[in-house]
Amino acid sequence: MASFVSANLNHEISGNFVVFQLDAKLRFEPKEVGHRWLFQIEFMEQDPVKDDKLSAMPKAEAFGKADAHIKRHYFVPSQEEIELSFKEEFATHLVDTEWGKEEIYASVQALPLEAPPGFVAAKARTNVTKVDV
Repeated sequence: MASFVSANLNHEISGNFVVFQLDAKLRFEPKEVGHRWLFQIEFMEQDPVKDDKLSAMPKAEAFGKADAHIKRHYFVPSQEEIELSFKEEFATHLVDTEWGKEEIYASVQALPLEAPPGFVAAKARTNVTKVDV
C-alpha cells in the first residue's frame, strides 16, 4: 500500500505571483514500483468556518470545470521510496482571499493508474504556510 512519509509546503512571492513549493516523500510496496501513478494537489485556504479551495485560474475561466482547482502530475516510481517536488504558480490576487495573511495547505493524493487490483491510493495533508499578499 502506497503511503506518504512526508508532505511539506512552502512558498515565495515573485512579483505578482505566489510560487508554492511542495516536497513529498512516498513509500511503495515492491509490487507497486514500475506502475503509473497520478499525484493530485488541491490547494486550500484554512478558514474557521469552511476551508476555501484555491484555483490558479480566475473563476470566469474555471467556470464549468468542476476540478479546475486540482493540479495533476503523472509519475512512475522506480524504487520503493521516492521524493517528488512540484512548483505551482498562482497570481497573488487569486491567493488573497481575506484580510491579513492567508493560511494555505495542500491536500495531496497518490492514485494508482493502470495497476493490478489491490493498489490503494495514499492521502496526506501538508503543513500550513502563511502567505502575506
